Amino acid sequence: MINIDLSKAFHTDQKLHTKFGTFLLKTYKVGELNLTTGKLIACDPLVFPGTDPFTPSFQPGCYPVILSIARNLNNEEPMVAYAMVQISEATPVRWELATRFGENLSDLKEGEGLFGYGVDSGIGCFMDADAAQVIIDNTWETEIYEDTLAAKLDNLLEEDNSLGVMWANMCVNQSTGANVIAFATALGDGFYHNYFGYDINNNIVNVTTVSLSGELQLNN
Repeated sequence: MINIDLSKAFHTDQKLHTKFGTFLLKTYKVGELNLTTGKLIACDPLVFPGTDPFTPSFQPGCYPVILSIARNLNNEEPMVAYAMVQISEATPVRWELATRFGENLSDLKEGEGLFGYGVDSGIGCFMDADAAQVIIDNTWETEIYEDTLAAKLDNLLEEDNSLGVMWANMCVNQSTGANVIAFATALGDGFYHNYFGYDINNNIVNVTTVSLSGELQLNN
């Protein structure tokens, strides 16, 4: 099992050293995720909205979603390095690979792949299981793809480039407020890992998707 320290992942002006070069991070709150049931899903919403939620359920409510965006020292096109649902403002002191039903950390052996989610559209997201079911039902019920919620989300992602990366916050059920907050994964299609951040009382205080792996270092 690998150890990971994400304590600097959401601090502006941190350095992130990767195999693609060195980046500086800047954080942005991009909205509130409405967890209508408390069952949190991280997935590719355009291709795999039926991904299972994480094993622990959270208190229903609205939680900040924060993106940590990486720009390299040549100021080239930025990328989302980390994305987080902030469950609590408490400070995390350790991180553990996030699991879904049927996944056990004890089953992972040295050299084996880690749990996470696959991306085929270049887009990742956070949403409640309620929102995911709305997208799934809409896909089956809508005859023309361009009229589906997935297509509308895809179009919305293209509209706002104010942060230099594609992202969107779309409500999929006006009566419940269920929404999906989506973002471009740093390396596009691939496989991305999620981590639970725990506080000193062993409570999960955030859920973070690692979109761009590397070594975090204070920018002195």
